[in-house]
Amino acid sequence: MIDMYGKQNISRLIAVVLGGSFVMAAAADAADMKVSVVGASDAPLELVMVTVISEFEKDGYANPEHTFFTDATGMVSVMVPDTGPYSLRLRKPGYIDGGANYLALVSEANLTLEKETNIAELADNRPANAWVAALDFDDENFKEHFRLQCSFCHQQATPIVRLDRSEEEWEKIINRMLRYGSRLQTSAQEKLPALLRAEHARLTENPELIPATRLWDQKLSGAQITEWQLGSGSSQLHDVFLAASGLIYVGDNLQDDLIELDPKTGRTVTHKIPRREDDELGGNIGGRLKNYPGVGTYVGLHSLDEAPSDGHLFLTGSDSSRLVEFAPETGEFTLYDLPEGYYPHTVRVDQKERVWFTMAISNQVAKFDRASKEFTFYDLPTRSFKEKMTIAALPIVMKLANMGMDTHDMAVTEKSEGLPLPYGIDIAPDGGVWFTRLHAEEIGHIDPETEALRMYKTPFVGPRRLRTDADGNVWISVFASGRLAKFDPRTEKFTLYDLPTIPVGSDSPYSLTVDRKRQQVWVNGTGSDTMMRFDIARETWSVFPLPRRRTFTRDVVVAEDGSIYTSNGSFPAWHIEDGQPTVIHVIPADVQAAGNVTAKAGR
Repeated sequence: MIDMYGKQNISRLIAVVLGGSFVMAAAADAADMKVSVVGASDAPLELVMVTVISEFEKDGYANPEHTFFTDATGMVSVMVPDTGPYSLRLRKPGYIDGGANYLALVSEANLTLEKETNIAELADNRPANAWVAALDFDDENFKEHFRLQCSFCHQQATPIVRLDRSEEEWEKIINRMLRYGSRLQTSAQEKLPALLRAEHARLTENPELIPATRLWDQKLSGAQITEWQLGSGSSQLHDVFLAASGLIYVGDNLQDDLIELDPKTGRTVTHKIPRREDDELGGNIGGRLKNYPGVGTYVGLHSLDEAPSDGHLFLTGSDSSRLVEFAPETGEFTLYDLPEGYYPHTVRVDQKERVWFTMAISNQVAKFDRASKEFTFYDLPTRSFKEKMTIAALPIVMKLANMGMDTHDMAVTEKSEGLPLPYGIDIAPDGGVWFTRLHAEEIGHIDPETEALRMYKTPFVGPRRLRTDADGNVWISVFASGRLAKFDPRTEKFTLYDLPTIPVGSDSPYSLTVDRKRQQVWVNGTGSDTMMRFDIARETWSVFPLPRRRTFTRDVVVAEDGSIYTSNGSFPAWHIEDGQPTVIHVIPADVQAAGNVTAKAGR
């Protein structure tokens, strides 16, 4: 059943949700279709995920699929093309996927879902966080370290990961992961091959050990989700950005493509980022990606943000140690080679046209002043003399790596000594610059006027990305232990919140963003195939399951209406259910009910 509705590269309906209705692009027109779903004894089934898949196709347009949820009566009204062909896919936890194909318009559909009774199938269809929760490491600190270092490219414990492999095969996988940037401590590198083989075998043979996950919320009825397929199976849609123009920009990290999407029409334009003559395939940071199948990266587009004055985008070129400026009005790129440092990571532009970004490998925060075209680098504190010497030796290490010498087998400590990894960054309402250091268990603050630097130790492992709210509080995704943290700069106190994921603490929130207008925090359920919304004042959660299994979301942006955009950026893409990266638009029921759904950026 899944192959019929999701595995093939079926083109999608060219349409977007706008104010509660579909705006059709190109040649297709839309019509209402009433869908009724029942279960055993013809009892109505509430909260069934109904996804519309169309075979309409046109060059230069992304083909989205649209997802709705049935109400308490088992009913939902969806929009379908009035000419066909199209399909409906039905999905609900605890049930076998169902649906139907239509060659022409049908105004009503009465469909049935059957309960899944096979324990192995029930377990197999549970999201990755349930399987990770069941892995027995006999040491929670070791397991937390594993999640921190082995879950930032794709989900762990998925069907592909659980395949029976020898210890030698696991060793090869771990070595490849180290080349891609993991800082798995040396002792863990030695223990994991046997442990993972044994644990995956144990759980596969005993699927009843996989815990149940969170039931879908009543709030889903009325919510809508749109996915656009962009790139290919050789792509990684690393970060997404919603420009003030209403256009979506997403960076294909593996192909050096900046993809522009108009969500009102589905029209796409792909901008190829130029490179220097001496740029190396796979990047200049040791050529770490050059042997990856289908790779086309020289620059390594990682993160993006927009200058407020003219709408120019600034992109970090991680694998080329470069900052890139894109002018949407001309389609032209400007390349800025960094005078020092390695691996520009996350970028944010402040209201004074200063471009701030973290330098992950060289332990710095950098600033580019658009007016003077000058760079300033802020060296961050080192944790030891050894770390200071390691960072000082980076130019030599990088030269050796670029000459082909293997530098990935050096001993690695639990705290990744030598690579504290400055990571997420954000600009607070008062202009202050906040950032995380993922491996150092710290967040930091730079006053852009006085250049004063302060560091704060976090009471948790793995502060990944952060954002600030309207009151200046700092919100942090706690990646390794599946929590949300708030830091109050006035009291210098941290507050930790459990994510609503079940089992508690089993998720791996890669990123988050803050809707300052509504004082809500959106958190990635990177391990649970969800997006989560936290109401700051009420301290309540809303959870939105995503249509594809094994959805690995990254950066999140908020539209003016309160809906959000993110990307399914798993690396490699074949971990995703159908191997296809997507851009995702989540419209909660309360946003949809309020109308005026837009595609303009908001904070």
